[in-house]
Amino acid sequence: MNNGVSTPGLADLYHLGEQIELDQEAPLHDLRQRDHDIGRRCKAADDAARLMFWLRQLSTTAGSASGGEERWLTEASAAVVARSVALVLGFVGMASFLLSGGQGLVNVFVFLLLFVLVQILFCLFSAIVMFRSVRGNAPVVLPVNPARLVISRAFPDKRYLRESQSAVRLLVLRYGQEMGAIFTMGAVAAFFLVLAFSPFTFVWGSTFGVSDAFVRGLTNVLAAPWSSWLPAATVSPQLIADSRFHPAVSGLSQVNVASMGGWWPFLIMSMLTYALLPRMILWGLSRWFYVKLMNQSLARYPGSAGILARMKAPVVQTQAVEPEDDSPRTPGSVLPVDDGLLLLNWAGTLGTGEPDSYEQLLAVPPGNRLAAGLGSLADDAVSVDKINQYKPEQLLVAVKSWEPPMADLLDFLERVVGVTHCTVSLVPLPRRSVAEHNLQEWRDFSRGLPFAVTDTQVLSRV
Repeated sequence: MNNGVSTPGLADLYHLGEQIELDQEAPLHDLRQRDHDIGRRCKAADDAARLMFWLRQLSTTAGSASGGEERWLTEASAAVVARSVALVLGFVGMASFLLSGGQGLVNVFVFLLLFVLVQILFCLFSAIVMFRSVRGNAPVVLPVNPARLVISRAFPDKRYLRESQSAVRLLVLRYGQEMGAIFTMGAVAAFFLVLAFSPFTFVWGSTFGVSDAFVRGLTNVLAAPWSSWLPAATVSPQLIADSRFHPAVSGLSQVNVASMGGWWPFLIMSMLTYALLPRMILWGLSRWFYVKLMNQSLARYPGSAGILARMKAPVVQTQAVEPEDDSPRTPGSVLPVDDGLLLLNWAGTLGTGEPDSYEQLLAVPPGNRLAAGLGSLADDAVSVDKINQYKPEQLLVAVKSWEPPMADLLDFLERVVGVTHCTVSLVPLPRRSVAEHNLQEWRDFSRGLPFAVTDTQVLSRV
């Protein structure tokens, strides 16, 4: 098996989530032994590469469980379809626009609006989304997004969209820039093709009384990046005066028609400079950030910390000290203490000192434990305020697995702000496993919580 670092994709996150859910039904001792053996063979240095190695090992030895649901559209095939659609839309859009003008006249203002200004606005929106994504904030998402259809077809499990939506946004952003650049290339190709076989005339005019001086100022500003080294792609004052068009004019002289063709170098350079170039820059940046943040998403995926801890920690078979380690191992050494974790003990699920009995809760500092759900509404409000003030990186909510989700717990969590990751931790009955229907109920409950990342885990006793 190759231990080299490979960039994880959405399919890897998908399979990681499936495997973590399957591991919840396996005995903890078996998971420790399995992951410890995999960790001894792994030579990767960073967490993302170690998780990728772990996934590849499980896929090789036991195969990746897919839950009986096959994906008919992979990420690579979806990308090919998206690129083809973008190229066709750009070509058809430009050709239709040029050929639909009456008398072969093309309005320069409408051309700049559709193929330059709109593209600039899309680039600005993409830059804002990228900036917020890199900073770790929830990016702005349009309420109607056609990319959701493609992603839902590639990964039909809605859990994937809910628990990995930040990674989905990064992927859509990356391919969105590529599609925008391909759209512009298709439009430029259609421009020259239509110009070769069906000459058209560029004119300008407006009902708002736009003057020649205003058009000269606008074109000079737009042509500033290339005017010094490509003067042929600028617009002269005479061309502006000759191409002014009024609907009342019955015809245009052949001299004016011939001169109006001088607009096309300026328009093409405007598209290349303000539509294509920003897309290429954003595509390069999004590709670089995609690699970086996808590695982070894999390492921070709910349940990844336990896998990494089992891969790195030794397996203690007896109470004796292991030969290669002279220091005794305590149960808390499996997961290091993490100040970013906060435990909410809901409705007395955990007794005094009981959090130390579960491996997944050992990383929670003793001072980061709150109780709610048994006192008055005022007491619950105090607990909510403590969570909102602390703003933990991950909120662990301990609940009784044998009870169905409760509306009062949902009301409590809806008042929590500043938390992005919430994990519903199911406490099983002594010496009994969690029933499948109870586990599914709590999973459905967690996916409806108002947090960016939610997941459900079954606690295992140390």
